[in-house]
Amino acid sequence: MLGQLARRRLGLLLFLHGEQRISNGLNGVSFNQTHRHTQSSFNTRSPISTMSLWPFSFQPRDFSLPNSSWSPEMCKAYDHYNALCDTDTENGEEKKRGPWKKLPSYNRSIKYATGGIHLSKLIQAKARLFTRSVKEQGATFEYVVFVNEEEKSCVCVFQAGRLLEGAPGHVHGGAIATMIDTVTGSLAGCLSGPIMTANLNIDYRSPMPLGSVVLIHCALDRIERRKTFITCKVTSTDESKLYTEATALFVSISVGHLFGTRN
Repeated sequence: MLGQLARRRLGLLLFLHGEQRISNGLNGVSFNQTHRHTQSSFNTRSPISTMSLWPFSFQPRDFSLPNSSWSPEMCKAYDHYNALCDTDTENGEEKKRGPWKKLPSYNRSIKYATGGIHLSKLIQAKARLFTRSVKEQGATFEYVVFVNEEEKSCVCVFQAGRLLEGAPGHVHGGAIATMIDTVTGSLAGCLSGPIMTANLNIDYRSPMPLGSVVLIHCALDRIERRKTFITCKVTSTDESKLYTEATALFVSISVGHLFGTRN
């Protein structure tokens, strides 16, 4: 075990390394999780970049990339939206393609950190993001989120694994709610900075078959001071079948609240 001083020094080194991958101050930090989302504002902050607190490694795994468990339908939907992403690197040069941006997804929740001490505390945690806590690919939540900055909307391609069963052969309603919270929160975080879920209203329209691939569409309804309202619908990939509709309310929080402090 590292002593407290050694842990702080290690945290500081990780923080200094991370400064190469995030914008000044709190700008540009992004992450994806169920209740706390800290992604950059489209209009007032710099473009989304990423930093992960993967312990003792500078190359965390992005769980939103295709893997062998993805069905052909999942891969087709991924390829469709990925082709619309905003930039493409070709011969070392970035070229404009479309209005969409793919959000990476790690198995740790990235919190705002102002220095090595905070980072060292986070590195010691054994916490894992709920939707990324199972090692077996395809067993639970397989998903990727794409954000449209111009329309202030996003879409998630979601494949429900065998461990998410509720009624026989169908996805558990709580698993669907988890994904709705995750995706609506990702969009709200992009628009409003650090937020927490205040309310979810969900209407289940049709049972979702286990193992199916669906699209979770989210869009900004309105922003009222600290409140961000998001609408959501879950459909089949061809959008002919409506599975679920929802509305969500998120409230902006202070950075200190993430650490249990007022500052």
